[in-house]
Amino acid sequence: MTTEPRDSANVSTPSHRTLIRRWFDWMLPRKGWVFALALVWGAAGLVSFATLKRDLFPDLTLPSLNLLIQSPGRAATELELTVAQPVEQALGGLPGVKRVVSTVQAEVVQTVVSFEGGTDPWRARQLVAERLAGVTGDFPEGTRAPIVSSAAGRLQEIMELVLEGPATDPMKLRDHTEKVLIPRLQAVPGVARVERLGGEERQLQVVVQPERMRLQGVSLAQVLEALDGSHQDSAAGVMEIQDKGWFITGGSLAAQPEAVKKLRLKTPRGTILLGDVAEVREGAAFRRGLARHQGHEDVSLRVVRQPTAETLEVSRETRKALDELRQSLPEGMELTLMYDQGGLVTHALNGVTLALLLGGLFVALVLVLLLGNLRAALIVIAVLPLATLGAAIPLSAAGMGLNAMTLGGLAIAVGLLVDAAVIMVENLAHRLHEHREHLEPRRVALTRAAAEVGVPILTAVLVILAVFIPLLALGGLAGRLYAPLAVAIATAMTLSLVLSFTLVPALVERFLPPGSMLEEPRPVKAIKALYRPCLDWAMRHGVLVQAAFLALTLPSLWLAFSLGSNFLPTLDEGALLLNSILPAETSLAAVDEANFQLERKLVKLPGVASVYRRTGRSELTEDPMPHTISDVLVVLDGSRRTPEMQKEVSELAEDLPYPVELTTPMQMRIAEGIGGTPADIQVKLFHPDLGALQARLASLQEAVAKVPGVASVTPEGAGSLPKWTVVPDEDALRRLDVPRPLIARTLQAALQGLDTAPRFDGPQRIERIVRFPDDGRTSPETLKRLPLVLEDGRVVELGQVARFEEASTPSLIRREAAQRRLALNVRTTGDLGGTADRLEKALRGIDLPKGTVVKLGGKIEDARETQKRLLAAIGAALALVVGLLYLALGRWREVLVVVVTLPNAFAGGLLALWLAGETWNISSIVGVIGLFGVAVQNSLVLISQAKHLVASGMPFHEALREASIGRVRPKLMTAGSAILGLMPMLLGIGGSELERPLAIVMVGGLVTSTLFTLLALPSFYAWVGGPKEKGDVAS
Repeated sequence: MTTEPRDSANVSTPSHRTLIRRWFDWMLPRKGWVFALALVWGAAGLVSFATLKRDLFPDLTLPSLNLLIQSPGRAATELELTVAQPVEQALGGLPGVKRVVSTVQAEVVQTVVSFEGGTDPWRARQLVAERLAGVTGDFPEGTRAPIVSSAAGRLQEIMELVLEGPATDPMKLRDHTEKVLIPRLQAVPGVARVERLGGEERQLQVVVQPERMRLQGVSLAQVLEALDGSHQDSAAGVMEIQDKGWFITGGSLAAQPEAVKKLRLKTPRGTILLGDVAEVREGAAFRRGLARHQGHEDVSLRVVRQPTAETLEVSRETRKALDELRQSLPEGMELTLMYDQGGLVTHALNGVTLALLLGGLFVALVLVLLLGNLRAALIVIAVLPLATLGAAIPLSAAGMGLNAMTLGGLAIAVGLLVDAAVIMVENLAHRLHEHREHLEPRRVALTRAAAEVGVPILTAVLVILAVFIPLLALGGLAGRLYAPLAVAIATAMTLSLVLSFTLVPALVERFLPPGSMLEEPRPVKAIKALYRPCLDWAMRHGVLVQAAFLALTLPSLWLAFSLGSNFLPTLDEGALLLNSILPAETSLAAVDEANFQLERKLVKLPGVASVYRRTGRSELTEDPMPHTISDVLVVLDGSRRTPEMQKEVSELAEDLPYPVELTTPMQMRIAEGIGGTPADIQVKLFHPDLGALQARLASLQEAVAKVPGVASVTPEGAGSLPKWTVVPDEDALRRLDVPRPLIARTLQAALQGLDTAPRFDGPQRIERIVRFPDDGRTSPETLKRLPLVLEDGRVVELGQVARFEEASTPSLIRREAAQRRLALNVRTTGDLGGTADRLEKALRGIDLPKGTVVKLGGKIEDARETQKRLLAAIGAALALVVGLLYLALGRWREVLVVVVTLPNAFAGGLLALWLAGETWNISSIVGVIGLFGVAVQNSLVLISQAKHLVASGMPFHEALREASIGRVRPKLMTAGSAILGLMPMLLGIGGSELERPLAIVMVGGLVTSTLFTLLALPSFYAWVGGPKEKGDVAS
């Protein structure tokens, strides 16, 4: 029986072959150690695989800090001048600062400081704290100490809970949350904090009666002094009585309303009780936010994990805590888990793991069917688990965990891992079959056969490594996302190379009987019978074949410029998130009612399981969202496809009278954690005069909405509020002897209350405030009649010593790069890059106030930076591959044959992307990089085989023909293994959406690459001419 030429290229130099042969001479006699080390490595890999940290993504966030500064009662414009600007100036010169963005609204300033990648977060925190210490002393009176935290919290928000009870008082819900739920949940290992929103905060309210105060001659200062004095705890010391030591303290008794009523006040007429001039009660604090589930008001809890904690572990421990807490819930209360990122992580990782296992199974099936020898197939298959599991060891050493990217890298590598082992086994079996008629020792034949293919195997693996290694140098978001994928592929491929040089020859010597051969299955014989005449015709008509392939390739390359671009593939999370924005002047009650109507419509949609909403902010929060903005979480029941639900919800939102942005929980967190906004494109407008920009905003929004590719446009939430400014009359103050600070105190007492020393009910802090009755704040006229009670008992109305001026003030001031800005958030229909290009062109034709600077931010900013980095990585990979090709082939002519014909191999990948409706994104670009490596590897092996046959004395055209025919079965095995290995990800089995575009490119490209390698490449190589005789082959 005739045998096919071996699938290798014997073009290595004698020194290389001698070195490699010495390795096999030394290794094969020690195969027992090889087997033992392989088992130990596999066991260690299994343990590492089981203990690696698990998460959905690698850490995507750049170092950033969130500064929150609260100053009760102060307007946004005042805080901009006295807080935001000094903070920005202090932080602007810090080393490594990339961006400083401030959001200023009434009573609160939020500043986010983003640092360059690689900045030590603890060092950054220290520097920020030092700079803040230098400016906090100049903040307005009453401003609270800055809260400094990590701004990456959006990506670390892993769970959403609701405590509800339709018939339960919102104040009781809030009490149980503060006393029981938050302390227990914050004790869960890995939980950084628990953010609460909703319910009603319990306050002890001292409602002073102006008329009674006037009659008794009691001033507001006296009331405050009495309350503060009632809370002076003191430690008196220790007293020993008999054999015991007693600790003596002086404590306050004024903790309950009845006790507060009995506080004494001194008046000109004698001592009275506080209850004589004030009503003391427990009431609800003024609030700027609330939460609802299925229309019922509840308390929302958001669990934020620590940056270094594992999502799955924190989720698991939190669920255990929830089971405990449910057992002690008061009657009528329910604790419901609304969103759990742990479930999404489990679903995604299980999906990619399933894709990995199915891919391995398909690869094994291809090997058994096409290799023609069960024992040989099992030897090759042994490489798969050892390389994939063993890759966990270097991943652990590099501080990387198991996530969608590392598992996706292993799933991609599954189809490529067996190439080196297949080449080794084929050549060893081929030589063993020849050896049956010789007296040469079996081990000598094996050593020589293994050395023959050593360099070709090494070169083929290095080509794959060369195209993925540049991903490690990407930096930025692309580097954080895809460097783990590159590490996974590189480690698995390197292990496959090591195993092919150690375990595979040892297994062949031990388990492959003498005289074994690899029989060609009937399908392979049939394919070869069809292939031979096609190849002969192609080699005779080189120009025609190249023209035909060029005609097929050029249109597909045109697709590369028409596919459009995006940032990340869309994730199916089983939930949608709507962000509704109402006008700035809308009250909380009106915002609640408008969103309640939206929720009623959403609940009626088929496929919706539940609807949950968070509106505004709580009293103390690290995310001070305005009360006019709401996040509406729509949980799907899985009965309908998510894209169908997205379309229906989007159509419903378009009919609303206020703007609504549609996204998903994880994508919103990724976008805000990275770019500060969930928008695909954010049109930023910088100008000192916000009013001038605000006047043009409606027309600008209309113009942007007309740009092709724009799905929706929403303002970022800025607007104006009506404002009354109380201006003291200095002459009246002097004439009536009224102290100026009394005006501010009286206004504060009338509107939001004056804080006094708090009381505690267990772990719950209950504020005590002094305020005027509600009827004193219904209009400017009632405010004018507010009584100013003086120390001598006289009463002067506020309107006698101050005038009221009507104006407007910004509800929200956003600042970036130390200047004011407005923004429009744009959602695109899919082609992010093309829409951004058209939008920039349209903006240049819009008349804006002089001095306006326009910039684009959001996802497009990161997408453009990432694509630039990826293109640089492709260039670096091309340079490395060209260098490797020259080292392997020895002549620039063969190198050019490979490089010039590569576009033919990409045609299928581009066509597949277009047919699947995908765009260019990080995943599909990485797929092109992988396809590039596979195509180069296949071309290299074919040309090297032809050169080897020429070196053996065969004429060039005959050698090229024999090498091409000899590549049929190996090419079918490698292409079939890779395609079937990627098929689970292509079909999205188990939820591998991130890797699906990558799989589409590679599967489509492998189909055309196979045809190209077997027809177009031999035809072109024959046409341009190769080495004519043995002497022309470079050593």
